[in-house]
Amino acid sequence: MVQSLSAGGEGAAYLPGTPERDELARRTIRVLQLGVIPGGLAMTASFSAATLIAQQMTGDESKASLAAVCLSLGGTLAGIPLAAVMARHGRRAGLAGGYLIGAAGAAIAMLSSFVGRYSVLVVGMVMIGTGQAANLASRYAGADLATDETRARSISLVLWASTIGSVLGPTVGLGAKSLFADSDSLSGFALPYVLALGLFLIAALNISRRLRPDPLHVVAVDAGSVGVKLPSLAEAGRIFAHPVASIALIGMMLSQAVMVGVMTVSPIHMFQGDQNSFIIGIMLSLHIAGMFAFSPYVGWLVDRVGGQIMIVLGALVLAVGAATAANTEAEHATGLLSGLFLVGIGWSCCVVAASSLLTASFPVERRVGVQGTVDVLMTAFGTAAGVSSGLAVKHRAYSDLASWGAWVAVVLGIAAAFMLVRNFRVTRRITL
Repeated sequence: MVQSLSAGGEGAAYLPGTPERDELARRTIRVLQLGVIPGGLAMTASFSAATLIAQQMTGDESKASLAAVCLSLGGTLAGIPLAAVMARHGRRAGLAGGYLIGAAGAAIAMLSSFVGRYSVLVVGMVMIGTGQAANLASRYAGADLATDETRARSISLVLWASTIGSVLGPTVGLGAKSLFADSDSLSGFALPYVLALGLFLIAALNISRRLRPDPLHVVAVDAGSVGVKLPSLAEAGRIFAHPVASIALIGMMLSQAVMVGVMTVSPIHMFQGDQNSFIIGIMLSLHIAGMFAFSPYVGWLVDRVGGQIMIVLGALVLAVGAATAANTEAEHATGLLSGLFLVGIGWSCCVVAASSLLTASFPVERRVGVQGTVDVLMTAFGTAAGVSSGLAVKHRAYSDLASWGAWVAVVLGIAAAFMLVRNFRVTRRITL
């Protein structure tokens, strides 16, 4: 189905290759960065508190991990609706709306810390996941105005801005709880969610006021049409049939599964080793730094050596990180800090490379639908991995879970290398 994108005249003065267009592309990235900074801080502060507050509420490890995974579940559920809003009305409406729903979720999660109801926390975390979906979609908005030579770097610059907020989120959120609240009090967990509420509102206000003209409106004018395909899970078949987009999809799904699966239960593992909330927050901050801090360098490499090669390299780093975490006892922080840091870097390589490959594989009118569909599948795999991680730790051990994650990463690396060789042979045969 094709939906008319109401451009409202935006974009006509920004022709490709003009200085005005180049300046607009740079300004768009700056505006998106100022959205993902508070959005990322809100999201990770919420995530880092969810496992611990749920553990205190229920005393059940699987329910504790499920509460945190509800953030990914919310992102999965929101992916298609947010992409549909963007297809109809542009990036600005979709991103600002996602952040506003995230703010409402933070308010509900804050309420759960006072009423002590696990179900209320779950609802809040699902809605916060919509804010996560908006943060993820921002990377595609950064690529809308990019050229073929700068696409991966544009995506990576938006992701990189997430470093500031996302790294500080766990440390600030759990640190505030540790410093200003009774360690045994559920109400102390209101502080991370108060922080998240305010930051999501700031992100929404920034996007709604400053993302003008809308980058999707501009590229619709470039294409000579405002017909945009609405997102649908039926797009998955078209993606898998594409020789390059299929690598991107597999790379995003499996790297997300490994990252979420290992990260979700690592705080519980450290908590059982009598490590305090502040150290757990530092672990999460280092992990998230690995995810975002080096993304400009990753984007630079993707633009030069190719996204398919970077997915192979990212998978290898993921495997090393997960294996390091698997061989670290709960009482020893060093192995977990380094392991989760490497998991973050591996995820960054896979996601930046895959996002660039995916955007380049389809024309403008299909991109929003394809991007929304891929993000739904990616976060769905992450959700499934997060749920499974709680069950795995409950019935087996953290070391088993992290080892399984390492093997999944190895499989991803082998699959990506195989598809890279296959595509190279096909391309060579065509050119000869």
